[in-house]
Amino acid sequence: MGCTVAQPGKKIANSYNGILLTRYVSAKYEQENERDTSKILYVHNTLGDSLFVYKVAGGILSEATAYVLTSTNNGLNLHIKSVLSNSDVNEGLKVIFQDSDHSVLINQNDRYILYPKFYSLLKQQVEVKHSILSLFDFLEDYIEDYEITDIYPILLSANQGRWEKKIQQSKVTVKRSQSQLKDTWNFKYQYNNKGNIESVKAASADEVHFSKKISYLNPAAIEMTTYRNNEDRQITSRKAVFSPSKSIPLKWKDNVEETGKNLETEIFTTIARKSLSKIKLIHMTQAEVLKLVRQVK
Repeated sequence: MGCTVAQPGKKIANSYNGILLTRYVSAKYEQENERDTSKILYVHNTLGDSLFVYKVAGGILSEATAYVLTSTNNGLNLHIKSVLSNSDVNEGLKVIFQDSDHSVLINQNDRYILYPKFYSLLKQQVEVKHSILSLFDFLEDYIEDYEITDIYPILLSANQGRWEKKIQQSKVTVKRSQSQLKDTWNFKYQYNNKGNIESVKAASADEVHFSKKISYLNPAAIEMTTYRNNEDRQITSRKAVFSPSKSIPLKWKDNVEETGKNLETEIFTTIARKSLSKIKLIHMTQAEVLKLVRQVK
């Protein structure tokens, strides 16, 4: 992929904005308890077409990924590259907007039919302005199917209007991890009389791959429960409560069942979020990342 990123240590006139997440994880399984604290630093340029994600765990830079969105003669390409090894992480995404039926085509196979109002907004944000975070926000429920897992925490931790009417229906094809077989999932969406999302369900004729239910408990609390079945090898049930009007840490609980190992794990996650501005570099060395993370109070 023709993804070009700035070199480490190269100073440029414009500053960058970022978000630093501190993630606290507690896992319980087979009478064992594990605790872990890590930090995830997201840095993006002013245009929003470049996003760098740095994971810090155990005092070292464990992962660093660059996302760059570019235009082509046939839509948009999202390039995904490892900053540490300077190699492609996966094939990325190809994105095409189709005005005829207000749909978005991802990788030429997956089709999302949107409501016209949201289609116009998304097209302006992604196709015109090249906003990577707007693209990821749209694909929130499908991020894991595209093997882009390091973006999910920043999407969940954002107190934003993710509940409005967006998608009418979609069809997504997923390649299995341990074979050449592919599964095709039909996503169905239900909205309440206020136009807010109530449920999402992805299924085939034989099984349910993903489901999400939203409960509007009161004006200050929204509960989200999700279910994801990865090839019958791992089943994850998640519950999270959002406070749209408050800037407080997000907490959620996962119940993970690994069927082949006959193992069940409870995972409790808390994420604290802090916005950063005037960051001088987007492509940083390990030393530069660690220095910036230590400076944030």
